[in-house]
Amino acid sequence: MPGLNEGVVAKTELRARFRLETGDYVAALTVSRDGRLCVAGLGDGRVLGLDLSSGKELFSTVAHPGVVLGVALSPAGDSVATCGQEEAAKLWTTQGKLLRELPSGGAAWVEHVAWAPRGERLATAAGKKVRVWTSDGEPIVETEALASTITGLAWRADGNALAATCYGGVDILPFTPGMKARHLAWKGSLISVAWSPDAKVIACGSQDCSVHFWRLATGQDSQMSGYPFKPKALAWDSASRLLATSGDATVTVWDFHGKGPEGTRPLQLESHKGACTCLAFSPRKGVLASGSQDTSVLLWEPRKGTRPTRFAFLDDEITGLAWHPEHHTLVAGDASGTLCAWEVA
Repeated sequence: MPGLNEGVVAKTELRARFRLETGDYVAALTVSRDGRLCVAGLGDGRVLGLDLSSGKELFSTVAHPGVVLGVALSPAGDSVATCGQEEAAKLWTTQGKLLRELPSGGAAWVEHVAWAPRGERLATAAGKKVRVWTSDGEPIVETEALASTITGLAWRADGNALAATCYGGVDILPFTPGMKARHLAWKGSLISVAWSPDAKVIACGSQDCSVHFWRLATGQDSQMSGYPFKPKALAWDSASRLLATSGDATVTVWDFHGKGPEGTRPLQLESHKGACTCLAFSPRKGVLASGSQDTSVLLWEPRKGTRPTRFAFLDDEITGLAWHPEHHTLVAGDASGTLCAWEVA
């Protein structure tokens, strides 16, 4: 089977619900909380909205003059935030109509957008500063400059705090009375961030080919090293027990149950031939989707075994994965502009 290691391949191919060519690199991908809408940001600055059940195009608009760097659907599903190679993020209706521009406040591109889980706030990051807005795009707060350029944003599950990563550690910004700001120091460049659903652990991929994490109750931090490549993709399961990490063709899964993962051996999910580029746990079940440079998409059930259960291929390196909230559909995009949705029983 092309693109997969012999002997450990899945036997069942995913059935495509729809497959289309967008015309450019799929740079960002997300699915609405109600599962009706899929939004993709492309390399040519366009943002596409698709009906997830049929693949019908609902809107297409040129959102930014260069690559779309981020897309985020509001939890209510009534607006889309985007950022790209310009000094403003933008708010759109789900019909592709521009609602408001959200300026960076400086010369830097806005590189990150993130909705709070309840949708009452939207965070944007440009250069060394974070700005937070109401759902209508009214400014709430702008942070002081962090130590270096912000590389990631992640809201706590209750929306009461926001984590921002950069060289030098993680800054936790509070949004509830009585909570204090917090800095988790680490002398290194963090390149990805994932806050566990139970809000107890923040994990980050690092420039030095390691994964660093903090247990927030104690401030204890630890490091998992030995990756051949930078672990840019991280994903928690819904139970906050398993953390899947990229950094190799093998997907490494750490178990935080009990006293783990320190002193334990991680699960090694081996089947991709190329480096893993994307990871996403299903929000409903313990199923992990992984995408690779070798064009393959694999499904795994890490708690049951280390062999893939389903597979599919696109035409180029996998650049985005997103689950339907009820688990039955998986969407992926690739570097050639292919966008595909598969049915998952």
